[in-house]
Amino acid sequence: MNLRQKVTQSVFWVGVAMLRARAIGFLIQVVLARILVPEYFGLVHLCTLTMDALYLFGEMGFSSALIYRKDRVQEAADVTLFAAVATALALYAVAFAGAPVVGTFFRNPQVPSVLRVLAVVMVINSLGQVPFVLLARELDFRRRLVPDLLPAFGYGLVAVGLALSGLGVWSLVVGRIVEAVLRVVLVWWVVSWRPTWTFDWGLAKEMFAYGRHIIASKILVFGITNVDDVFVGRMTSAADLGYYGLAYSLSNLPATQITNLVNQIMFPALSKLQDEPERMRRVFFQSMRYVSLLAIPVTVATIAFARDFVYVVYGAKWAPAIVPIQLLGIYGGIRAVAANMGNVFKAGGHPQWLTYIALWRLATMLLFLYPATKYGGIVGVSALSAAVAVVDFGITVAIVNRILQARLLDYVRTLGPILLTSLGTAGLALLAQQAFQAAPHARIRLLMAAVIMGLAYTVVTWAWDRELRAFVAKVVADLRQPAQPGPAAQKGGN
Repeated sequence: MNLRQKVTQSVFWVGVAMLRARAIGFLIQVVLARILVPEYFGLVHLCTLTMDALYLFGEMGFSSALIYRKDRVQEAADVTLFAAVATALALYAVAFAGAPVVGTFFRNPQVPSVLRVLAVVMVINSLGQVPFVLLARELDFRRRLVPDLLPAFGYGLVAVGLALSGLGVWSLVVGRIVEAVLRVVLVWWVVSWRPTWTFDWGLAKEMFAYGRHIIASKILVFGITNVDDVFVGRMTSAADLGYYGLAYSLSNLPATQITNLVNQIMFPALSKLQDEPERMRRVFFQSMRYVSLLAIPVTVATIAFARDFVYVVYGAKWAPAIVPIQLLGIYGGIRAVAANMGNVFKAGGHPQWLTYIALWRLATMLLFLYPATKYGGIVGVSALSAAVAVVDFGITVAIVNRILQARLLDYVRTLGPILLTSLGTAGLALLAQQAFQAAPHARIRLLMAAVIMGLAYTVVTWAWDRELRAFVAKVVADLRQPAQPGPAAQKGGN
């Protein structure tokens, strides 16, 4: 099986897993949002924010180094597992001891008790880190379906059941712990690799030398993507953070899922092309194009129909999230379109650029976040995030062009037709929605508008895009090829 076929099958299986997982997660979120108050979501968000900050140090870039390596994979996997578990235990101790400080910082007395319990998830997740990385390294994402999907069901059953029983915020906490345990158990079940319990210090130093730039950029990117949460949590209230968290998750749904999919697949794929710059450039623009075919119309629809969607699905109590959803939709759309740019830096041997760009983003956010939060609340923070994303995209494009020897015209040709089609079909859907004012329920008008936009966009895109039709034909042919998982990912062998 050639690289294109492996990437095609990987995209398909990861896409299937993510689509199903997000559908399940969305339904669970809607049910919980109807049962629980925004303050509970804000409280859990404060704790997960703290955990995510600590978890950045969980493996110090060893996972990326393991994917990048071409030799001594077994030894590198042992090193990665040891680093992940050891640091997770240390970080849990830090979370437990520092919980009162976090509660004081966010002016919320409930944070310490929730954080001390929820932080157990860090240790649990570290146990399954290497099996997931090995599956990604071999582009064997079909085997991830079970560990990616079933835990979401477990979370939903537990969280909704406990919420209906009146446990409030603890329904969310216990649900996350159950989900983490299920993921670890299931991923070890589908992967045959087992550690040899050896640790090579020389290899660890070599892997860290590669991974340090990536982990440094991850720390900075975390700061960029979460410093807004810190300011909102500190300067406003848990309820406002709950609104902001919902706005971010909805508006960035395509960006988050597409970025995860692209990063899991395209970094391993581009790494295999690190000595073929022409093919790397072609693969980069192809991936951007196919990502944008989904991300741009979803982003436009999110902005256009945010108000109706929130009132119909979540209810009036979540209305303060509407304008942030629309503003953050711009940020999320740019994130999705640019999802593969960081992989160009890593696969092209320039991971340090991730750090430099992240430093610029963080400095800009820190400079303007205080006045944005003080005078604009969550709307001001959302507007700032959108503005920074636009400028950042231009800077990143300029640097990627130097690595790939690309031109701005390449981006116009790739993105222009998709954006115009998305705007046109969204306008048609809005006009149709106005024509359906006689419909008895708002949900019917919203559903009809969504169907009209989806059908119109699909028909128009299919009609003018000959490359898409050829690509679909290749995808169908590639999916008919039998999967050939790598030896590390096969079940039943070593």
